[in-house]
Amino acid sequence: MDSNRRELEQAFLAFNKISDQLQESYGALEQRVAALTQELEATRRARKREQRNAERVAQRLQLLLSTLPAGVIVVDDDGLIQDTNPAAAAILSGCHIGESWQGIARRVFRPQLTPSGDWVRHDGRLINLLVSQLTEDGAKIVLLTDVSETRALEELVNRNQRLSAMGEMAASLAHQIRTPLAGALLYLSRCRNRPDVLASGELLERGIERLHHLDRLVQDMLVFARGNGPGESVRIADLFKAVDQAVRAIKPPQSHLIIIGTDVLVELEGNLTALTAALTNLISNAFEAGPDVVVTLQAQVRGSRVELTVHDNGPGIALEIQSRVFEPFFSTRPAGTGLGLAVVKTVAEAHGGELELESTPDRGTTIGLDLPRERPASEPLARDVA
Repeated sequence: MDSNRRELEQAFLAFNKISDQLQESYGALEQRVAALTQELEATRRARKREQRNAERVAQRLQLLLSTLPAGVIVVDDDGLIQDTNPAAAAILSGCHIGESWQGIARRVFRPQLTPSGDWVRHDGRLINLLVSQLTEDGAKIVLLTDVSETRALEELVNRNQRLSAMGEMAASLAHQIRTPLAGALLYLSRCRNRPDVLASGELLERGIERLHHLDRLVQDMLVFARGNGPGESVRIADLFKAVDQAVRAIKPPQSHLIIIGTDVLVELEGNLTALTAALTNLISNAFEAGPDVVVTLQAQVRGSRVELTVHDNGPGIALEIQSRVFEPFFSTRPAGTGLGLAVVKTVAEAHGGELELESTPDRGTTIGLDLPRERPASEPLARDVA
């Protein structure tokens, strides 16, 4: 009897102990649940704030894209438009999500770029296009900006600068024109009073030479003022033929012009009159380097560009003035106008090209016009966004 009571007391004590442990565990569990509930609520509030912030950012971005004057297009890896804004639709005369970007580009733009790298719509508007990688999955963002007015203003500023420069040299140019004109009138008037046919012929030739000089001055002024750029397909053979005909009237008797026609069948996009004036000025300058100078005219194709070089075996250009020879009105000759090489620089820039000068004293001078060739008509925007 006593043993049963002791066992019952021990069982009751064990039950109380386990009950106390369970109560403590339950209290700890309640505290943990409360803490987790607070953490969950804090996380929920944080996510809600992030969602509201993301929505505000998205709304601001959408508003920005809607009011942005530049066109924005997102193109996926398959070349399909994923997103766009109203400015892009206006620039492209309509575009929709799911359309092929390359198809729209072929419909809207001409295949050739301008010398400044702008795309040309079929109505003549100039569009600057920039393509950037957006994500690692191949998507790209295309930024389109209508730069028609900007390019027109730039051209107007450049022309005004050239006209202003011409105004600065008006007095000097008037003197330069008056000198050959007076000489021509003198020779022709003396020719009229000479019964000797041989002497009259010589005077007549001198008068014609002075008139040719006067014509070159006027042509230089016109080319410098206009700065004509690409506008037609020019074959090197035709260009060299025009230069050869122009040079015949100014070549000194003891000087020589050698034309190397290795790439004469190559064509480039340019203005034949302006390029002829530029090369003629380079050759004319080379002839003035010495009484028996040999001048070489050559064309070399280098990938997508062509270089027209004029080399002479004259005394060269002093190192201290090489950086100034293409400045308008800079000349080391008393009778020079300083306009010839400025015309060359203007023509090169108008064609999107560059000038390269290499001159060593007593070893001659080489001046090259590095010009871009005509862009193939089979190259639309596909390469830029593919």
